[in-house]
Amino acid sequence: MTTYGEYCPIAVGAEFFGDRWTPLVLRELVIGCRHFNDIHRGIPKMSRTLLSQRLRTLERRGIVERQENDGRVEYVLTPAGRALGPVIWALGHWAAHWVFGDPTEDRLDAAWLVWRMHQSTLPDKMPSKRTVIELNLVGPGGGTSWLVMESRGSTACQFDPGYDVDLVVQADNAAMHRWLLGRTTLRDEVTQGNVRFVGPSRLARVFPSWFNTSVFAEDFASAVRGRKGVRSELATADQR
Repeated sequence: MTTYGEYCPIAVGAEFFGDRWTPLVLRELVIGCRHFNDIHRGIPKMSRTLLSQRLRTLERRGIVERQENDGRVEYVLTPAGRALGPVIWALGHWAAHWVFGDPTEDRLDAAWLVWRMHQSTLPDKMPSKRTVIELNLVGPGGGTSWLVMESRGSTACQFDPGYDVDLVVQADNAAMHRWLLGRTTLRDEVTQGNVRFVGPSRLARVFPSWFNTSVFAEDFASAVRGRKGVRSELATADQR
């Protein structure tokens, strides 16, 4: 293991956590992914070879345990790995408040977004019968994907699943990224002409309620309030 050569808990913790891509691998495991392909779908820009190396390293370090279940390999967080969950989320909350902005073109990926939508579905809000959503996302990183929503959960599809489509979402890719991460509301994006639904209005109305977009929303809101507070203080100072 590469070390910082310091007898300090922060330094030692960083040795377990700070390798490139490792925090994102841990993010996927904390969210609940257990299979290699599912983990990789959440980190598509990471090579599969490097992902294998990082998982082996986490296993050696006692963060991940490799198991077999019905002939399939699963990667499961150990107690030490699960204890990193609050660290992962704290990093996200800090970034959302202090350094996170609108997405740049290199951070837009329609397939990644739809996979995140699948991971963000709210089980108790799922439609009672199978409902197929086609997402046509335009602009940088755009593409077409599908979500199959059912009472037991959702499935993200990069290829046409072969079912009749119940609702089509035609949208600017960046707008949908902003919405899912909680920086904006879908109503605002629709009003601005960035999102359009084709299909039954009853489905368009309930569509936003199927997804949890609140994880970082309060951090964004508090950041905005903080900036407004600073501007107000500066304006008051200028008037003195």
